[in-house]
Amino acid sequence: MNNASDFSSEEGLWIMRAIRNLAFGREGSQLLELAIVLPLLAAMIVGIFDFGEAYNLKQKLNNTAREAARFAAGQNSMSGLNDSDVAAIVQVVNSYLQSAGLTQCTFGAPTKATFVYTSTATGTGCGSASLVIDRVFHINAGTAGTKVTLVYPFTWRVGNVMRLLLPSSTLTLPTTLSTDAIMQNLN
Repeated sequence: MNNASDFSSEEGLWIMRAIRNLAFGREGSQLLELAIVLPLLAAMIVGIFDFGEAYNLKQKLNNTAREAARFAAGQNSMSGLNDSDVAAIVQVVNSYLQSAGLTQCTFGAPTKATFVYTSTATGTGCGSASLVIDRVFHINAGTAGTKVTLVYPFTWRVGNVMRLLLPSSTLTLPTTLSTDAIMQNLN
């Protein structure tokens, strides 16, 4: 190292060796593997949590629809439900959802169309949430039941993670979860 040119060439050689060791050495390969696997692992973990939450919400909605159908099947007669019966059924749905921790949407007074009562939800993000009570659902010949259909919003986070990893991703998942329950009318 007698002059400046010797120093810069040795320094350049040292930098080239460091880069080669980082790229092709054991430490470099582990870093590269981590860089490749970490985003995929993050997407998979978020997906697992999302599907777990969706499954949990679906079970809560199943229980709510079943309880509402059970309650509705014992109300009044085949001539229809009166306003207080319908209000009581909607109250069963709202109470069950609230006790399940689902306070995002609340269902109001339904509209009636020949034994079918439809209620839309109020609340933030509840645009397509609905409750439908079909009082004369035909189970089989001569047997009528009450069918309660419940649609509730769900927001997936895995789509956002996928768009971070792949900006051109067009992953679309359903924005609502729905369920229904049918019970034979008792009256």
